[in-house]
Amino acid sequence: MTRRAIVVAALVGLAALAGPAAAHPLDLGYLRIDADGATVAVTLDLHVNAAARLTGVAPAALDAPAVGRQAAQLADATFRGAPITTELGACRWTTARATLSDRTVRIAGEADCPGAARTLRWAFPFVADARVSPTFQILVKAELAGEDHVAIVDQHRPSLELTTTRAIGFTTFVWTGVEHIGAAPSQWREAAGWKLPDGLDHILFLLALMLAGGTLVRILGIVSGFTLGHSITLALSALHVARPPAQIIEPLIALSIAFVAAEAFWGKLEGHRWKVATAFGLVHGFGFASALNQLDLSTGDLIAALFGYNLGVELGQVTIVLVTAPLLLYLQRHRRFHPIVRGLAAAIFIAGMYWFFQRL
Repeated sequence: MTRRAIVVAALVGLAALAGPAAAHPLDLGYLRIDADGATVAVTLDLHVNAAARLTGVAPAALDAPAVGRQAAQLADATFRGAPITTELGACRWTTARATLSDRTVRIAGEADCPGAARTLRWAFPFVADARVSPTFQILVKAELAGEDHVAIVDQHRPSLELTTTRAIGFTTFVWTGVEHIGAAPSQWREAAGWKLPDGLDHILFLLALMLAGGTLVRILGIVSGFTLGHSITLALSALHVARPPAQIIEPLIALSIAFVAAEAFWGKLEGHRWKVATAFGLVHGFGFASALNQLDLSTGDLIAALFGYNLGVELGQVTIVLVTAPLLLYLQRHRRFHPIVRGLAAAIFIAGMYWFFQRL
């Protein structure tokens, strides 16, 4: 195969990969649990599109009156799909209410338990429903016997267990950070076989940074700028200084990928790659920070959750760099392989621009 053919193949292949990889859809639910004595009150916020998929109707059909009428159906399709159980036995679901505000469906309900609970177990079968995006996550804030808890539920963690022993779920947020950028094995496989990771856009950003060359140690330092950006976001979020809307952040993430790839293509990225990585981390981090803000966490809990998430992102980045850098740096250092390097950079640019227009 000629060098030109290799470049063309890389362009076509990576451009095709961009299509199915909606790498950071805002598929998030927010669940609040208040266990007060023998009563457990829950509130679940979903985007109207997610609620529509679960109930099998068109989003346009879920106006405010329709949401109110379908409260029981919405509750059954989401949190009432399985009972809450405590150390005293199963709780019994009672009321269900639903309202629509802007594009958010809020479903509320209550369960009566055999007695005051100190341990709460709850499965969420709907997170694995084929109608729900595989990237869907529920961010949970719970108060159990006067103690706050924070957790994440998704298709890899489809159940929740809370006890009165206080736990912020730090390790869960660390692993979520690893998964978020596609560095976890579960992001590459599903029941049917191999799949593209949800963090493909982040992986392509790292590849574009590495295509510009440098030593392994230097590259690790550059990509750590991303974590620095996340840390700045942590401070801004904890202090409620800035909460930019997702419809601005998501296109900017895609545009930053295209920018880094273009710079790598022309070979002009050297000298300021760490600045680009830091800026990308700052923008990218707003997405998850803003999501956590929906839970109204205390400043201490918010910092702990974001620190764990950022640590996971850094660990995932190091893993990706250590796996891919040797080959990419070898290609970059040998002139005869430069057409391949430029072809990869061009392909990443196309993917970034595709995501940019897709997310507008």
